[in-house]
Amino acid sequence: MRKKSFDLTKGEESMMEIFWDADNPLTIMEVSRLTDEFNDSYIHRLVKSLEKKEMLKVVGLQKSGKQYARQFFPTMTREEYGAIVMGNLGIQGEKALAQVAVAMVKRMDNDTQKDRAMLIRELESIVEELKRG
Repeated sequence: MRKKSFDLTKGEESMMEIFWDADNPLTIMEVSRLTDEFNDSYIHRLVKSLEKKEMLKVVGLQKSGKQYARQFFPTMTREEYGAIVMGNLGIQGEKALAQVAVAMVKRMDNDTQKDRAMLIRELESIVEELKRG
């Protein structure tokens, strides 16, 4: 069995951003309307590649004139993909998770006391969830 490849090209990552930002499944025509970064032919190739890599899946059909267009949806969240990328970089384990959280907080620009308080509440929520198993 072939191992899934989550190594995405810059173009594939840009395409995934479009799908992650959408609240619903998208057809290739809808993607084409949402971006001027890629031409239609390249969008087709990127979606086909992302489907092969199991980053996108077909979740339905939408009537378009006399034809039907496939609707695609991500198989994982942006955060789940980020976790895979970090794992591929060797960033794993509980200590690494804490170090990444600290590094991300340090990179925050102009964070206010309110932003910091929200972040602390979110991190506390994550800790409680982990404790529950």
